[in-house]
Amino acid sequence: MADEHGKATQAAVRERNLTTALQLVLSGKGTATRAGIARRTGLTSATVSSLLAGLIADGLVIEGERAESTGGKRATTLRVARESHVLLSLIVQPGLVRGAVLDLLGEELTVTRRPAAAGSLEDLRRVTQSLVAGTTAHIVAVGIQVPGIVDGTVIRESVQLGWRELDLARELAGIVEAPIHPINDADAEAIADSGASGGLGANQLFVSLSTGVGAAVVVDGAVVSGAAHRAGEIGHVPVLFGPDAPLCPCGNRGCLEAVVSVTSMLGLPHGADLEAFDLAALADAPESRERIAEGARVLARALLLVGAALDVPTIVVGGAAPRLGQAFIDGLREEAARRPVRAAMPLGFRYATVSQEHPYRGAAQHALAAALGVTWTP
Repeated sequence: MADEHGKATQAAVRERNLTTALQLVLSGKGTATRAGIARRTGLTSATVSSLLAGLIADGLVIEGERAESTGGKRATTLRVARESHVLLSLIVQPGLVRGAVLDLLGEELTVTRRPAAAGSLEDLRRVTQSLVAGTTAHIVAVGIQVPGIVDGTVIRESVQLGWRELDLARELAGIVEAPIHPINDADAEAIADSGASGGLGANQLFVSLSTGVGAAVVVDGAVVSGAAHRAGEIGHVPVLFGPDAPLCPCGNRGCLEAVVSVTSMLGLPHGADLEAFDLAALADAPESRERIAEGARVLARALLLVGAALDVPTIVVGGAAPRLGQAFIDGLREEAARRPVRAAMPLGFRYATVSQEHPYRGAAQHALAAALGVTWTP
């Protein structure tokens, strides 16, 4: 038993060291060397050479050019095999399924999209098939971004898509052999946005506004899923009351989603493909300006309580909200400043950036971390 325990411990240590070495190669973007990795990790040159030999044999790392001379023999650089290993990233929304093939550095190679009936699994399968057929590289993992409660490969509930207890790994079996890693849409956007700033802030809240409303809670640098994987499910919390409160797609009245989703603020039907509209132009219409101002007031008031409870200094607003323009984010700031919470930190608001420019990165990063244990860095 002692020998077996020792072997298991050694295997775990080697696995951890392999992940560390791969992370340093990935972060180095073609500049990492064996000697540099040995210095960074404190491991012996022989151990590092053994680790890199394993990663090269697995096809994840390849040798590059000779590094610049530092007075002795020029070292050989190392880089990830971005040409031969890829990730699939899919985004499922009401009315639209889109996806991309990304290399191991997060660059998009191919992109496809397909209008879809809300919650259509057939459309998800077809987009996945198209991505698989479009690459000859080895697919490391598949990330799938969905609006809903995610527990492993199972979507426990998605009000927007009409899904309950749906296992996406089972649904896509036979189409793609790589492991499937679904992720909540707000969590995916928070991961994507944090990648450009050197990692997730110690404590922050990411709020995603599109056809629905969701949040990603970040505590001590990690996205928190909660005891039942429902952390951040704020869209159906009632914020307006009475018979005149707006009707929500969930069937209740006055939900946050019914007031501050982008579709609600712009007067668009639930499930509308927001990519098909000029949201900035719609936001400038007089009737939209009134709804946007009201949405900013309602959301800011709701987030005052959340911000005080979590002690977060910054709330990042993403989804389609940045396309509404400056008036909405200014409205959030003004309402929060107008109603300071005694003993709580003042809330700062900013729009998300990277998740807008690179929408597939969040789900892909999630899949990469789940499959290989590494992350992209600026």
